[in-house]
Amino acid sequence: MISHGRGRRAGRRPKRFGSLEETARRRRRRLASLALATAELGGLAALLLAPVFTVRSIEVSGNTRLTNDQVLSAAGPIGGSVFLVDPSALERRLQTSTWIRSATVTSQLLDRVSIRVEEWRPVALYKAGGGPPYLLSDQAAALGVAGGDEVKTLPEIDGPPQPEPKPGRPALDRALLTALVNIQRALPALLGEEVQSFTIDACSNLTLNAKRGWKAQFGRMLTPDELASLSDKIAALKALAAAGEVNFGSPDLQYVNVMNPTLPAVKTRDKPLRTARAPASSPAPGPSPSAPQPSAAACK
Repeated sequence: MISHGRGRRAGRRPKRFGSLEETARRRRRRLASLALATAELGGLAALLLAPVFTVRSIEVSGNTRLTNDQVLSAAGPIGGSVFLVDPSALERRLQTSTWIRSATVTSQLLDRVSIRVEEWRPVALYKAGGGPPYLLSDQAAALGVAGGDEVKTLPEIDGPPQPEPKPGRPALDRALLTALVNIQRALPALLGEEVQSFTIDACSNLTLNAKRGWKAQFGRMLTPDELASLSDKIAALKALAAAGEVNFGSPDLQYVNVMNPTLPAVKTRDKPLRTARAPASSPAPGPSPSAPQPSAAACK
C-alpha cells in the first residue's frame, strides 16, 4: 500500500530546478535591459553626431583690437557636434590670450556657437630705458607695443634700463601704476597743469614731468608706506599753489621737491633753491628737499 503523503512529495519539482529557472529569468531580463540601453545609446550617439547638429556658424563679438581670426585662434579648434562643445574649456583657453580679459561661450541649436570677449583697455605706456612704448592694462601687465594715437593720449612712464616687458607679465607695481594714472587725471583740476610723463630711475625715485617743463620730485616709491605718502606729496603741491608760494604756470619754474611734504623746496631759473612755506598738513618723515637724489650706483 502506497502512502498518499509520499505520492504528493513525489509529484513536486526539486527546489534546485526552481532556482535555476529564476536565475535564467533574471539573466534574460538583464540582457533585455542591456540591449535596450545599447539601443538607446546608439540612438543618442546617432542624434549627437547627426550632420544637422554639426557646428557651421561661429559668431565673435566684443573684440575691437583682435580680429575674429585671432579670437578663433585663441579659442582653439571648434568642430563636430554642437552638443560636444565645452564652453568652460573654450573660455579658459581664450582668457590665456594677452588681450582678452574675459570670455563667454554659448552653443545654440542647431549649429551655432557664440563667443563674446572683453578686451583689456590700455591705461598707460611704459618704456624700459628708452625702449619701445608698451601698452599697460590696469593690472600693470604689458599688452603689446603701442602704435598710432595711443602714444599721444595715454600717460607715459619712463622706467630704468632693463629688459623689455613681456606681454602678459607685469611691467611695474600695480599700486604704483594706479597712483600715477590717478595723478595724471587729477592734476589739471588740482594745479591747472597737465602731465607730460613720469620718470622712474634705477633707485625707484619718481619724478613727474609737466607739459610746461617743470618737474615734481617725489622721491623713492618702492614700499607700501612710500606709495601711501604720494597723497601727502600731491596735497603739498596743491597747498603751495593755493598759498601762492609757487606759480606752476611760470616758464621760470624748474622743479618742486616734495620728497618731504612738510618741507618742500622750489627751484626757478637763475635763482637758488629755496624752501617754501610748509603747507598745513600732518608731519611726514622724509629726506631734506635740498638733498640730491641718489645715483643708481648708490641703490642697494
